[in-house]
Amino acid sequence: MKSGFSLLELVFSIVVIGIIASFAIPKYMHTRDTALASTIKRDIITTITSVQTHFLINRKIDSISDAITLNETNWDISEKKIIFNEENTPCATLEIEDRVIHLTVDSGAGSVCQSLVDLNVTTQNFDLI
Repeated sequence: MKSGFSLLELVFSIVVIGIIASFAIPKYMHTRDTALASTIKRDIITTITSVQTHFLINRKIDSISDAITLNETNWDISEKKIIFNEENTPCATLEIEDRVIHLTVDSGAGSVCQSLVDLNVTTQNFDLI
């Protein structure tokens, strides 16, 4: 009676697992990037709405942190500017100047940034009023 697997069976199993992994891993990475892009898009929309609301109520905006609290894992936050970096390259920047919110998206910064553009998040300006 045979008590184990033959070398041919083990090699065949490893090849099958390798083929499955060659399809699954890129799909997983794309799904992860799309999920992060969706989170960044939600953060951008929420920030714009919160800043506009804060400005309408108080007639001034001293800091983005006055209007909303963002996850510092995804965002570099300064007084009137937030930046999402992908691999140390600025991907999405939201900045308040005067009475305008400037949103800048660089689709060439990485795969998450390209996913943002695919989700229709593009460079544009929003009025505070």
